[in-house]
Amino acid sequence: MDCISDIYCYKSKSKKSTDIIVNVIYYTIVFLPLIIGTSIGAIYGKKWQEDKYMNLKKPDYYPPSYLFGIVWPILYLLIGLIYSCALYDAGCRPYGISKCGKRIYFKNVKYWIIPIIALVFNFSYIPVFFGENGLFNGFVMVVLSLVFAILTLIQFMMQSNYYSNVHILAIIALVPYIIWLSYATYLSYNIYILNDEKKL
Repeated sequence: MDCISDIYCYKSKSKKSTDIIVNVIYYTIVFLPLIIGTSIGAIYGKKWQEDKYMNLKKPDYYPPSYLFGIVWPILYLLIGLIYSCALYDAGCRPYGISKCGKRIYFKNVKYWIIPIIALVFNFSYIPVFFGENGLFNGFVMVVLSLVFAILTLIQFMMQSNYYSNVHILAIIALVPYIIWLSYATYLSYNIYILNDEKKL
């Protein structure tokens, strides 16, 4: 019996069919953050050109707009890569009288909670920013994204991993992300303070 995490198990007809399913899930995890993140950016892209956002007062060290379009796709790809490695698992578990009755290919659901929440807050930033009271709520989203990114890094560092180099990959992938979110927190807070009277 093969299991995709602890939420779905099935009797596989062949090892090859299971390998295909596992690979599809694995590469979906790799590219999904990039696809969702860039799609949200594309959907709301024209909003940035509206006068009320173009004319926002911006803090010192605010980067040129094109830099966001370069940095975020790279970060999303790094996030997908580390998620696919850190949430992958391969091993046998007892089932019935068999010592290896179940082959598990991804970690149990509890390991997915913090990483998924981290991405949900991240993806929510742009829609929230363009919503009611967007400057303040956007700042809150960035802070929550930062907090859960740190928690995700801690989880990946502390959990047991199938791949021995996950701890190093987690640092390579998530530390730049955390640094960028820290910078985004500075920008978001200062944009809110500088433009609070506009009540966007």
